[in-house]
Amino acid sequence: MKRTLFIAFSVSLLVVSCKESVKEEIETNPLELSIAMEEIQPAYDFSKSELIPLESNDLSLVGAIDKMIVEKDKIFLLDKEITKSVFCFSTVGKFLFKINNIGEGEGKFSKPFDLNLFNESIQILDVIQRKILVFDLKGNFKNEKPVPFEEQIVNFFPIDQDLTAYHMDGRSFGSEETDFIRVSDNRDSTFSIQGVSDIGSTDAYQIPIEFSGHNGNVRFLHAWTDTIYNISEKGIEAEFILNFGADRLDEKVKKLPLMDMRKYIMENPYVFNAANLVENEEYLSFQWTRSKAGYANSEDQTYVSYFKKSTGALFHFPLVENWQGNLNLQGPLYGAENWFFGYLNYEDWTKLSEELRDELIKQNPKVNTEYLDAGNPIVVKYRLKEE
Repeated sequence: MKRTLFIAFSVSLLVVSCKESVKEEIETNPLELSIAMEEIQPAYDFSKSELIPLESNDLSLVGAIDKMIVEKDKIFLLDKEITKSVFCFSTVGKFLFKINNIGEGEGKFSKPFDLNLFNESIQILDVIQRKILVFDLKGNFKNEKPVPFEEQIVNFFPIDQDLTAYHMDGRSFGSEETDFIRVSDNRDSTFSIQGVSDIGSTDAYQIPIEFSGHNGNVRFLHAWTDTIYNISEKGIEAEFILNFGADRLDEKVKKLPLMDMRKYIMENPYVFNAANLVENEEYLSFQWTRSKAGYANSEDQTYVSYFKKSTGALFHFPLVENWQGNLNLQGPLYGAENWFFGYLNYEDWTKLSEELRDELIKQNPKVNTEYLDAGNPIVVKYRLKEE
């Protein structure tokens, strides 16, 4: 997290233009979610979990998992920076195909900046070539469409057949406020909905998973903006406010020039929302980072919170040494029905004693043990166990 945070402060600001539009943001009374930091649970306890090790060969070696989508019997993984690829595995871990069409021109991308599934197709964003490439669910290229804005974008999410939400890059606005979301009409490339206002420089800290689509609801959580929004054809609605207490990075801090903001974070305790918004039938999940005495004086740590939608209960866990003693279960990165999906790096799996490995394998009789030693990440499918 340290490396990620301070790379953000050194990112060069891109020059983009500003465009007038109609703004539709619905005024509501959002529900406040208070994060009780003294109630962090030390480790996960699952009611049920499954291991899905991923087959490894010359084509399927995954560098990093930035985003995960599980659709029917397939797992899609975005590796944005290392292999610059989209991988597809079966839900038992068998490698199916990889999309790595790096280059210029039709059907090619500079790198896959974002990934979504919609209308039985894979959609990949190329920010540099300013387009969205569309592939079928077997990885075959179908077509591509231009991004409907001259300004830089960060990622996107299809709302329905006609509307697509775009996260607009706010970095060029510096300490001024800007709207991060625009909703485009795919029929004529116009837009009339925009919102999610915050300080532009907060976009220096960019997270792959900001949009969540579940049961027809599209939600958005921008890192450092402590509000979860609902986005629809009707407009943008503030739905939940995340209350991190007195140490949250407030508007005064966020308006500082980047170097002054860096100095503040080095010397003062802080908490900020780190997005990674994931949802299933029962829970809404998000992450946040905290340093008790400032970056120069204490290690910061990232936590994951689960909000139970039916009761309003909140559960918090660390992202390090949070499972089976000393394993770092990452995520969740995806939710479906009452399941969440995270992953273990292969190096973490090798930390386990032989006894613990055997016990986990015994609990997962259908697991392909050959893939467990393949060197790829291991997807973990789990249900939370409540007290």
